[in-house]
Amino acid sequence: MVLDRRGVRLPSRLPPSHSSSVQSRVTRIHRTDVRVPLAAVIALYLASPAPLLAQRPSGGSVRVSTDHWTNAYIGRLRERGLLLGLNPLVQPWRAVDIARELTKLNADTLPEPLRGWITLLKEEYGWRTGTQGAASVRGGGSLLGAVRASTSQRLDPARPLGDEGAWPRYQAGGWFEAAPVAAELRLLGDVYFLDDPDGIDPEQSRGARSDFAYVAADFPVGSLELGRLARNWSRTDVYGLMVSDAATPYPQIGFDIRAWRFVVRAFTGELEIIDGRKRYIAGHRIDYESPNLVLSFGEVNVYAPYEGGFSLRWLNPLESFFFEGDNLPLDATNNLMLDLQLWARVGSFTLNGEGALDDFDLSPPEGVDPAPARYAFRLGARWVPPAGRVSLLASYEQASSYAYRTASGFDGYSFLSRGIGENYADFDRLSASVEYTPPVRGLIVSSSALMLRQGEGDFRQPFGDYNEFRANPALFLGIREDTYRLGFAGRYQPIRFAWLAWDLGYNWIRNRNHVQDAEEHLFSAAAELGVRIDFPLRSGS
Repeated sequence: MVLDRRGVRLPSRLPPSHSSSVQSRVTRIHRTDVRVPLAAVIALYLASPAPLLAQRPSGGSVRVSTDHWTNAYIGRLRERGLLLGLNPLVQPWRAVDIARELTKLNADTLPEPLRGWITLLKEEYGWRTGTQGAASVRGGGSLLGAVRASTSQRLDPARPLGDEGAWPRYQAGGWFEAAPVAAELRLLGDVYFLDDPDGIDPEQSRGARSDFAYVAADFPVGSLELGRLARNWSRTDVYGLMVSDAATPYPQIGFDIRAWRFVVRAFTGELEIIDGRKRYIAGHRIDYESPNLVLSFGEVNVYAPYEGGFSLRWLNPLESFFFEGDNLPLDATNNLMLDLQLWARVGSFTLNGEGALDDFDLSPPEGVDPAPARYAFRLGARWVPPAGRVSLLASYEQASSYAYRTASGFDGYSFLSRGIGENYADFDRLSASVEYTPPVRGLIVSSSALMLRQGEGDFRQPFGDYNEFRANPALFLGIREDTYRLGFAGRYQPIRFAWLAWDLGYNWIRNRNHVQDAEEHLFSAAAELGVRIDFPLRSGS
């Protein structure tokens, strides 16, 4: 987030030599506190029955990008106890897995709005159930055209900044599947990159850039992916606190291995250069997956080698960053984050939570106050009756003032200034909404109330003086900006080829732009109109 520089200005960052010593003294997490959940996960795995391979179709399958229109309906069906084979906390999904789950549902036996959503999804994926097989060869392409508009330069109407605008975007791509391989190339052109106040323009040579470009191999026991794609390790409607798709996709290699109800996932990717240092990211997670309960423990390391390139050892999910990251030979600046997630469905309620721990100073030097913790967490609950048209949602999220950055500056959790996890820090947000599905195919509307409190901390800023850092609070640096918003949002998808989405409301803002006692009341809105055509024009089963 680009903050008003008239607030408290942080001093310049520490020299690299001093930053390394600070990192070694201050940002170590007390290991005993994290061994317990890690040991519990390992013990649960070892104590489980003999591993059984998860039942997955053979053959390669394309990935469904995290911005695909079907994700909005898949997430809602999952919360209603359907599509049980899909992990609600991991995207992208495989297209064939969605198609397989849809075959288990008979839309005619279900009430609205479930019947309409399932019919819409079967029109998109149903043809796959008749063609999937070891000897099958499939291919196709897609074209997308859309325009996004906002009353400010940001697409998030709860955080208005700058003047209004409209930004066209377009995609063109093709895909190919031949067991066990799948490949896809999607080119993206997006005018918004030029005006995004929170990110660096990634450049679009000749009017486009690779957005989804990967080769994958799929087997019953697991999958392997190589290329450029976006991951979101959370629900479809929010950014993962540790790994998200807030940033543009970066080159990576990843895999997953399945046994019984456990899935181990790992990936490593290449980030940009900062101050002459090349940066990389590596992530692991182990999930326990069941129809009504998903538990996940994960870790991510953003590191900048002193010399050379990425470390292949970090792709090994059994070589823990927590136990190995600071061991000799220390050949890189490391920044470790640990993450716990829970998703549970109890009756008509869906409960979810995520906690990401960056650094916690439990052993400060004698006579020195503990440094402020660096963390983020989110709690949410939804009342979602399986056959009802009305659902209630509530959530609370908090990210600390120094989350996603360190004194070194090389190992911040960002790519081209956009968050690798959450896209902002130093804030908390409380929201409640009522969602209603009227008897109109593909229409979802909701009304919401939101409180957003934003401090002046920002991972896009230099870390600042070390002594000042220790004296600062863990939440809300400088003058806090408070936003209260009443909104009305919706999505209308009458056919699978076209959609309209909007979020409009009225904001009451105190201490606008972090200026004491400055107030502003304004209407704020964002909308998107899009059309997507897939070739060949297959439909149904």
